[in-house]
Amino acid sequence: MSKTKFPAARKSAILENKPEVFVKIIFSLIFLYALFLFSPAQASERYGQARLFLGSTVVSPGELNASLDAQGMKSVNLNNQFGLEINFPLGDNFHYGLRYSRRIVSQDEANSNPGTDYKTDMTQDVAAGVLRFSFLKTEHLLFDAVVGVGGSNTVAKIKTASQDGELQKSGQPFGTLYSMAGLSFGVGKGKYFFVMEAGYEQQKVDGFKRTGTIDSSIQSINLSGEYFTIGFIFDGIPIFSK
Repeated sequence: MSKTKFPAARKSAILENKPEVFVKIIFSLIFLYALFLFSPAQASERYGQARLFLGSTVVSPGELNASLDAQGMKSVNLNNQFGLEINFPLGDNFHYGLRYSRRIVSQDEANSNPGTDYKTDMTQDVAAGVLRFSFLKTEHLLFDAVVGVGGSNTVAKIKTASQDGELQKSGQPFGTLYSMAGLSFGVGKGKYFFVMEAGYEQQKVDGFKRTGTIDSSIQSINLSGEYFTIGFIFDGIPIFSK
């Protein structure tokens, strides 16, 4: 039996877009599983969980900070975030769902000058499929672990004495591969909990579309680091019932 041969150009396109292809596969599987999980044949009585959260990731993007420091700008040390997670039970101890967060970085000059408007603004849309494992769940306490994989789209605008332009990395659906793992602890009563979560996120943004006069030494922005969030859980939301 002869093996299927791909044209060289097609092979190259697949290899160059591994993160994007991987993210598309993950989200396709999530969608297909959701169709199965919530089909009429499967629906009896199911409950979901919503998490609202905000927090920060401690980051150290070396190339970006070196350029900003040389221009008298504040370094980027935190990637602030707020977001929403919706998940559904897979069994007694597992939940599976989607997590979205909006990331915002805004820095000005190290020594503020009212005569200039130099600044660094960066925004991200980050989404991931997540799997949670519950170690403990009582009327008043909750303790679980989470892992997730997905992607992000990024826009960074930089204006300094010698730079004025934009770095953009986006794709269909995402331009950069993103992954995370963490632990969360909640206290509350019944269906409502205050929760704290800590863990590690990994994403390195590169291959930018560049406009304006951006320092050529900025080839990547590493936004990997430890994160911490606080928020609220609304548990036991009815999704289906007979």
